[in-house]
Amino acid sequence: MSILAVRNLKTYFKTPEGSVKAVDDISFDLKEKEILALVGESGCGKTVTVLTILGLVRGAQVYGSIKYKDYELTKFSETEYTRIRGRKISMIFQEPLSAFDPLYTIGQQMVEVVCAHLDCDKESAKNICIEMLKEVQIPFPEKRFDEYPHEMSGGMLQRVMIAMALVTKPDIIIADEPTTALDVTIQAQVLNLFKQLQEIYKTSIIFITHDFGVVAEVADRVHVMYAGKIVEKATVSALFANPLHPYTKSLLKSRIKKEFKNRTLPYIPGNVPLATDFPSGCRFHPRCDRALKICSQKEPPEICLNHSAVSCWLYVRGDEK
Repeated sequence: MSILAVRNLKTYFKTPEGSVKAVDDISFDLKEKEILALVGESGCGKTVTVLTILGLVRGAQVYGSIKYKDYELTKFSETEYTRIRGRKISMIFQEPLSAFDPLYTIGQQMVEVVCAHLDCDKESAKNICIEMLKEVQIPFPEKRFDEYPHEMSGGMLQRVMIAMALVTKPDIIIADEPTTALDVTIQAQVLNLFKQLQEIYKTSIIFITHDFGVVAEVADRVHVMYAGKIVEKATVSALFANPLHPYTKSLLKSRIKKEFKNRTLPYIPGNVPLATDFPSGCRFHPRCDRALKICSQKEPPEICLNHSAVSCWLYVRGDEK
């Protein structure tokens, strides 16, 4: 069962330089109780995708369908969105320190969230928040409740953000690179916490990351994005065992390994194209070492292969090219 269905989603921004096609005709499903990873280089449209789902892109032209259960979110007014956003669909942001207001205590900010979405007074909200801080393994939660953000470490603040996202028992959590600013040890603790809490609360999660190690650790399925498109969809086991798209293969080859010591690190030549000036055909073809003539002429269709789907001309039969 899918709890979220995105169909032909486009998010465009008008600028003096032209139309920025940040997200350009993508479709995917988020199933109940699963963790779906969105992977790709910076500028590929991952964050804009989830911000569009949450109705947080201001001044954008949004086309297509975003269906949460029986609700069509693209038809929602801002008032209708406030009933969903934060209660049924929550978000964990990338930088925990910048996500909190430094002038208010952690407790004040958590209570504000609870009172906004749940029918309870401040004393009841405080008790709910302290219990949630215990759930995310914050030591001395009663004491931490009255502390300011600057008094806590990055890892501790990330746990508080997870607590705030879970406190309303949402159906969906969107995590935008929640471990990027953390050291390796704390990152491992936070990832373990994600898995434990997901098991307890049966929440569906969209997890944005650059790190394939994180994907292997937490995700059930993975979608690879490039230049506003989803170029490959697969289960995690299928992606690591048999990556299909040349871009996915290049990303996996670019992972740092101990055998690269004192050697030039592998990388993908070139850069992600500007969203105002995408190349014709397959958008990865200028950087692809297996590009065919048709790759620069026509956009590839999505081909389904076993547990994967890939948009690449290499997998299209010769008579269809």
